[in-house]
Amino acid sequence: MAMNNMNQFSSGEIGHGVRDGAKREPGIAPFVTKTYDMVEDPNTNSIICWSSSGTSFIIWDHNRFSFELLPKYFKHTNMSSFVYQLNNYGFKKIGLQKWEYGHYWFQAGKKHLLCNIKRRMKNLNAHRDFNQETYFYGVEEEMRSQRDLNVTLKSEFDKLKERQDDMVKGIASLKEYLEKSEAESRKFLCFLAKAVKQVVATKRDVEVRDVITSKRRAEDVTGSSKSSEKKKKMTDFSAIKRVHDIVQIEGGNV
Repeated sequence: MAMNNMNQFSSGEIGHGVRDGAKREPGIAPFVTKTYDMVEDPNTNSIICWSSSGTSFIIWDHNRFSFELLPKYFKHTNMSSFVYQLNNYGFKKIGLQKWEYGHYWFQAGKKHLLCNIKRRMKNLNAHRDFNQETYFYGVEEEMRSQRDLNVTLKSEFDKLKERQDDMVKGIASLKEYLEKSEAESRKFLCFLAKAVKQVVATKRDVEVRDVITSKRRAEDVTGSSKSSEKKKKMTDFSAIKRVHDIVQIEGGNV
């Protein structure tokens, strides 16, 4: 219940332990000092930092915390071990959504208060608290892993859906192209058929005209010959008749 009231702490209330400005007392546990130094370092605020109230700290990136900060300060990468040590020194987890931990004597800018943080004696309660803390950590890990998996699956699903949409669009475009090509082919075949038909008709008309022209020419030649013979006969007949008439006239005069 103490953690639920940490935001109400004041410097006067903390005075029950070690007052502000008092000389730092020896005997601060190395784990507590190292944890405090980690939280205080402004260069790692993207990984771990104080909460807005300064009465707790938040681990923002557990992967980087495990593989970058823990080896630097504690020579290991075991997050469960770190949580176990926090529990041994009386730190409590705040809420379930964030990795936030707090202690009554663990506050921003007040390192001299750390001497009041003592390691718990090993007992059934500590073991129970460790099991609960480890359980919650495991649950959080599982939930985080599941969320990451869901995000990955959703991303893959979105990619597959995007590919499917692209394929559908590609098939639609190909279908439209084929239909357009088929229509153009039909138009070309119709045009070609009409052109061939016109060529055949023109050729036939030329042939017919040639036949008619030849026939007319033949008829003209035949007609001209007959007319010449007829004219010649008429001329001969006229000449004979004139000679006959002249003979008769001359005979009458004698």
